[in-house]
Amino acid sequence: MMRRIIHFLAVCAAGIITGGQYVVSFDYNPSSHTASFYTEKIQYAIHHIGTPLFGMLIATTVLCFLSAVLYFRNERRVSFLLLGASVLFLIGALITRFGNIPLLDLMGTWSVASPPSDWLDVAGRWYMFHTVRLVVDLLGLFLVVYSAFITLKDDSLRKLER
Repeated sequence: MMRRIIHFLAVCAAGIITGGQYVVSFDYNPSSHTASFYTEKIQYAIHHIGTPLFGMLIATTVLCFLSAVLYFRNERRVSFLLLGASVLFLIGALITRFGNIPLLDLMGTWSVASPPSDWLDVAGRWYMFHTVRLVVDLLGLFLVVYSAFITLKDDSLRKLER
């Protein structure tokens, strides 16, 4: 039973983090905002959604890894899918830590009343890292969901054999 719960939580966490990043990709595209509005908006996000999203990304990575190693190690196909998802979510976390966070730290120091003249360049770099992270995490989500389909199919086949 614990195996199903951890796998279910891994699928849910992957959906939450990827869905959150999908929404951010629309809402935080710097090309559709003025400098002051974008600065205020990104600074709000830094203080209110940044830590929970990064925490969810770490939780997703850990849940996928635990599911693969502890519960599916004897089912190679599912284990490899979950390990692949773990690696992809880890890459997403590294992109966040070393790509996005330094730029967010910089944007957090800007004055809303007078953002720097290169604000669009910095915000564009942040958005590029965000887009790459979204693609990587989306691939991780696909692997986790596919692993769930395989386990459901395998469980159904086992029940039919009884």
